Amino acid sequence: MRPESLLNNQSLQNNLDRLRIDGGYDFGGIAMYERSLRSSPIKWKYVSGNTNERYKLIILRKGRGLAGTVMKTGKRMVIADVDTPLTQAEKIAFPIILNESLTAVVAVPLWLEHQMYGVLLLGQRNHHPLPQSLEQLDIQSQIGFFTETN
Repeated sequence: MRPESLLNNQSLQNNLDRLRIDGGYDFGGIAMYERSLRSSPIKWKYVSGNTNERYKLIILRKGRGLAGTVMKTGKRMVIADVDTPLTQAEKIAFPIILNESLTAVVAVPLWLEHQMYGVLLLGQRNHHPLPQSLEQLDIQSQIGFFTETN
């Protein structure tokens, strides 16, 4: 698959919507490089269950913030209660958590053909716990195209 075709793909949006609803999440998002170049900014390209449009203004950097950290490490990141490990000052580094009022999140790397293309973020609001189905999260069958591991 060509990287350009991932940037405007209706089936990715449909799969994200279905995963969010079927999995019992309040919010779902996929952050990807803005263009097919690895040096381009990382932005939230697909969202589901958003409460506002501020996600469009967020520009992520590799190694910074939730998605940036996952893109740098290539490993899943779970925060079951954002108030426990993060102070209010630290939350500023995680703008999607603040903008969407998320209280629990999981961020998963999206690999395709041995390259990381983005991050899937699923989250809850109002201190709802992450669904038990989190352990059975199968990126390839639920999102398509991608796998969680290289």
